Amino acid sequence: MAALTPEERSAAAAELEASRRRLLAALEDLTEEKWRRRPSPERWSIAECAEHITAAELPLAKFLAVSATAEPSEQERREIRGKDGFVRRFLRDRSQRGEAPERIRPKGRFATREETIRAFEDRRNANLAYVRETSDPLRDRFAPHPFAGVIDGYQWVLFLAAHTDRHAEQIEEIRRSYQSSVISDQFPDPQGEKLKTEN
Repeated sequence: MAALTPEERSAAAAELEASRRRLLAALEDLTEEKWRRRPSPERWSIAECAEHITAAELPLAKFLAVSATAEPSEQERREIRGKDGFVRRFLRDRSQRGEAPERIRPKGRFATREETIRAFEDRRNANLAYVRETSDPLRDRFAPHPFAGVIDGYQWVLFLAAHTDRHAEQIEEIRRSYQSSVISDQFPDPQGEKLKTEN
């Protein structure tokens, strides 16, 4: 049974902590208008991004106990074991686009920014505690991911960190676009036209 090594456990917890800090920093000091405004009709607002991150923060202990039922061959297990780097890179790469599964798309689950953050913190703290304490054989638990294919339990932990980073970056981009809009409004160009803002 493949329990986590001390190095794996430490790395996973560090990535969960770092992505948590990045997200919370990105959600600081937002007006209600900036929290809810969409950059464009087809793009999510910061509120919707944060809701999606929180909805995707699945309870690892329950998920891996109930849903990790895939039984890959020995050859497939070796191939899956080599996917740690892929999970870390691919799921952070925002040039790779995909439709979020319906069950974790924004649906107005939370009334306020504070409620969203509280729900995320509760779920992330529970997952951090699980990663730090579990003796479950995460390398022997397998479940399909909609974009990464079948991955093991450890890689599902890496996914949560990478997914949070991915959308924290999206929130940072939205915030920069709002700042560009403010600058454009304050400093029109010499031809009388506003500076172009980032979409």
